[in-house]
This record gives sequence, C-alpha cells and structure tokens, in this order.
Amino acid sequence: IGLFIIFLIFRKYKWKIALIGLSIFSIGLGVSYIHFDNHSPTYEGIVIESRDNYFLFLSKGEKLYVYNRDNTYEAGDYLSIEGKKEKNDFITIESQFDFNDYLSKKGVDYGITAYHIEAKWSCPLRLHAKRKEFLSHFDEDTRQVVGSLLFSDYDDSDVINSIKTLHLSRLVNMSGIYLYAFIGLFEFFFSFFLKKKWARLAANGLLIPYYIFTFPRLTVMRVFVLQILRWINKYPLNQKLTSLDVIGITGFFFLLIDYHFAYQDSFIIGFSLPWISAYINESIHIRRGWKKKLSQIVFLYLFLIPFEIKYYNGINPLLLPLQYLFTPLFILFAISAILCFYKIPMYSLTKTLLEPLKFISSSLAKIIIEINVPPLGLWLTFIYIIALLVIFHYRAIGLSPIHFPLSIGLTVICVLYCLPITNLITESVTFIDVGQGDSCLIQKGTTSVLIDTGGSIYHDIAQETLIPYFKKHRIYDLDLVITTHADFDHSGALDSLKENFYVRKVITEYTKFPITVGGITFTNYNMHIDELTEENDKSLVVGFNLMHKDFLIMGDAPIEVEKNIIKEFPNLQCDILKLGHHGSKTSSCNDFIKFTTPDLAIISCGKKNKYGHPHSDVLSVLRRNKIPYRRTDEEGSIRFSNYIFM
Repeated sequence: IGLFIIFLIFRKYKWKIALIGLSIFSIGLGVSYIHFDNHSPTYEGIVIESRDNYFLFLSKGEKLYVYNRDNTYEAGDYLSIEGKKEKNDFITIESQFDFNDYLSKKGVDYGITAYHIEAKWSCPLRLHAKRKEFLSHFDEDTRQVVGSLLFSDYDDSDVINSIKTLHLSRLVNMSGIYLYAFIGLFEFFFSFFLKKKWARLAANGLLIPYYIFTFPRLTVMRVFVLQILRWINKYPLNQKLTSLDVIGITGFFFLLIDYHFAYQDSFIIGFSLPWISAYINESIHIRRGWKKKLSQIVFLYLFLIPFEIKYYNGINPLLLPLQYLFTPLFILFAISAILCFYKIPMYSLTKTLLEPLKFISSSLAKIIIEINVPPLGLWLTFIYIIALLVIFHYRAIGLSPIHFPLSIGLTVICVLYCLPITNLITESVTFIDVGQGDSCLIQKGTTSVLIDTGGSIYHDIAQETLIPYFKKHRIYDLDLVITTHADFDHSGALDSLKENFYVRKVITEYTKFPITVGGITFTNYNMHIDELTEENDKSLVVGFNLMHKDFLIMGDAPIEVEKNIIKEFPNLQCDILKLGHHGSKTSSCNDFIKFTTPDLAIISCGKKNKYGHPHSDVLSVLRRNKIPYRRTDEEGSIRFSNYIFM
C-alpha cells in the first residue's frame, strides 16, 4: 500500500519527490523490523490507547499490551510498570474475534503481566469518565449503538446484532461518512455568517473536541487530517494538487507515522473509498447526473464485496438498494448522537431515529436471502480489485471490446466461486474448535451431519462459531444433529442452532442405531445406556466410515464404557479416534487405545482450560502406543477432506 501511494505521488511530482518518499518509506520499514530488547522487570512509558479492561503502552519504542481490570488509565499517562513480558497468546475459537490478530495489526505482539503500576504523570484529560457520563444519558439500546459508532465500544448485544443485518454500522463507522456529513452540515450553517473559506475551516475545527475524545481512533484521525489537507490544497495552494494527490499524501503521512496502519481495515476502506470516488469523478466524462452517481454506487458496492464476505461470510444481492435507501437514516442517527456529544440535547431524537433502524433490521432478518461464500483471502481479494479497476478504466475510456468480455469473465468466475460446487464432489470431517467442548461436522456431497454442538456460558457458540463456519463452507442446512449426551459442553448450543439455522432432524438421546443419512451410516457402540445413571456413562459412542477411514467419536464415555466396547465389539476398527472427555484421565485407558490402534487421535479441548485437559497420563498412553495426536486448543479446527470419487 505504501508503494502504491508513492506511485500516486510520482504521478504528480515525478522522480525527485517519489525517490525521497521511497527513501523515507524504506527507512520506516527498516525501523519497524528492529527488535527492541525490553525484558527488564520495570517498564516506563506512555499509554497510547486505553480501553475498559486494558491499555496499550509504549516503552522504549515497543508497543505492549497491559491487562488492567476496571482500567482507569488514559492515553497520555506516563507509567512505571513492574511485571513480566510475554508474547500475546489469547484464547480464540473458530470464527470468533481474534484478539491476537487485532493486536498484531497494531504492532503489539507482546504484553506485560503487571504486578505493580505507578502513575508518574497523569494526563489532565480523563476521557473515560467523560465518555461514560455522556453515554449515561441514553437508554440501554441507544447507548450500545452510540458507543459502538462514536467510540468503537463494541458490545455483542441483541440490538447491535439486529442492526448488523443491514451491514451498515461497520461500513458507516470505518468509512467515516457520518463525520463528513457532520462537517458538511456545519459548513452549511457557518456559511450564513462566514465566507465559504472560513466556514469550511470552522466546520473542520469543530471536529477537534471529538478527535481528542476518541484519540487514537484511526477513522477520526484520518477524516480530520484529510479534510485539513483538502482545505489547504483548495485555498492556500489554490488547487495545485488533485483529489487523488491529496488522498495519496494523507495515506503516506499515516504510513510514515506507523506502517501498521496498512494492515487495518479502517485504513484500507477509509482511504480506498474516497480514492475510488475521486477516481470515478475524474475518469467518467459525464459532468453530473444519475449515470455518474449510479456508476459510483455500483463500483463502490462491488469494491466492498470482499469485505462483506470477510465480516459476514456471505453476500446479499438486495443489500445494495437497501443500504442506499437506509444509509441517510443511519447518518442522521450518527449526527444527532454527535450533537448530543457537543451538549446539544437531542437524546430523544437519537432514540427515536434508532427505532426504525431496529424495526427495519429485525424485519429484514426474516426475509433476506444470503449467499454463503468463503473468504477470498489476500491474493484473491487483490486480483479481484485489480480486475475491477481494469474493467472500470477501459469502460471509462469507452473501449467496449475490452471491458465487456472482461466484465463477463469476472462475473462468471464470481458466480462459480459462490456456488457450492466443491461441496457436491467432496467429503469431509471437521472437528470444529468450539473451545472447551465437542463438535464434529461430517459432509458428503449435499449431506451435512453435526455430532455435538459445543456450548459456552460466555458465547453463543451456534451464532458466533458454528453458523459462521457453515457459511464459510457454503452449508445452508443440516440433515441431522446428534448430541452424544446432555452435558452443556456437548449440547448447550443446540437450542440456538435450531433457532437460527435450518436443522432437519435432531437426535438428543438414545435411539435405534444404525442410522443412515445421505449414504453415511452411523453406529452407536455404547449398548448399555438405558441401564446407566451417570450422564457421561450414557454418552453415545458414534462410529462411521468416510473417505475410506473409520472414525470413532467417544463423546464423554468413561473407561468402563471403553472396556465394555472391547468385550462386545472385538472386530471394531478405528483409523481416527476422537478421544473421550477432552483427553481427561477418566477416559482413553491404555487397553482401549491398544485395542483400537488408531492412526491418529483427536483431542477437542479449550485453550488454557481450567480442567487441565488433556491430562498428562492420557498423552503418555498415546506416546507409549506411538499414536500421533492433534489438538483443537493448539491448531483450531481440524479438517480432513477428499474428493468423493477418490
């Protein structure tokens, strides 16, 4: 991205300025790879970002994460911290927010376990208390949406999830479109009293208090700096730079400050959208009118598709007209919230504007048809965007013989990518990482079966893990869900799954086996469930054959059940064994492992779980029998796949 911005500068200023920019960029990139040996027990530095339960700390040129429950430190505080420095290693399960990746993209790879924190100097601006006092004027629903929009205080609440249906909040937030609207509103107001030049400057200056209160939020910084540079270019420089130049210089300025900005979506989207809009304005030879506006809207929507897929695991063809229709309402809501921030009492209006957004979102959730699509990945996204730019360029200069076949070709490729063609010709077994729990997805062609759903008191595993995973793999329904037993970590997500995803049939207790679904036969090997009282003793032990391999899912079956299986099924074969009870020493005895002799053992357990799973005795049994094993707490979801005809 830095090199791309340098190219934009070269476009205007040729080699001299471009070479200077390239030199500065190279020096900054080199400095970014310098390793700071900062292992002393005491760290001194400044807080650069503060959240409710942690802050980011700059010490000797290195950014560090510091957990601090009920955090009261503010950006600008100078602290002395006694503690232990360790590489960040946060618990992350399938499809959920990856805090390790989030911090890494900010250049924060290490954290401090703080034993003692001393404030050497406190910044006089205590913004946390001010923000909380401001948000306290709203009711709970409005407070959550205003907090996420104005201060990026994300909360996984019902109202936030409901509004996500429109896919508007993230787009409006990252693009900063509501800030441009706010500036435009006050520029119009000030123009009654001031010349246009000073009205625009005053409107931009009005953003400074909000900029300070949200520091170091990238979206607000970007809008503020970009608007100031646009003002300088328009008036003192008398339009010596084009719009593309101003955007490129601004982006280059941010990368000089911290190259890690380039990894953040708010930087990519925030600079790409105005750049594309400016490029369209300069390229399309139509002065005004609906054709140019429509071209902008369609191209921006097409450009955002990879991000839509990344955030929501799918595409909704109806969202373009819906977003265009409801974005003004969302912007009005955001502007009224900012006016409240500036002590203009519009709390009732803000709440009133939220109500139609909630109603529209909840209504659309029932009728919207989404196309499930796996993420494109870095290179596919790059190729897709380059193809779009090439098509638009040739369309802008009127070369139909080139842009038309390219457009058809890209459309065909995108349609083929969205269709579940690979599902029709593949079969797979996935041990989904649901944390401390079990969940196994079996696919063969269009047939999908889930054994256990996992469950957590902290997360909705169905909506936050299982369903996003299904969408990534183009799965629209489940033919069968089997829960091995009633323990919450095996079946806790079932109710939410049935409520939010189409499930044809559910087996939650002992029934007549074997069961055949889509050519896959499932057999239960625990034959004494009716005679037992303990929940784990009644766990189903499910076996099936797929990809020419025998799988055995042990649920939480204890050693006693394992011994019964040895007696009653002397010819039982097993290639891949999912160990019982997450690797607990109450399961997986030496006799059973020796009897089944699997080629591979799977352990499904949560990272840093409080139970100590998997137990060292079980790992010793596996090593003694020379059985390799894989763990979801170390690898995440573990998937085996093959083509059906192989």
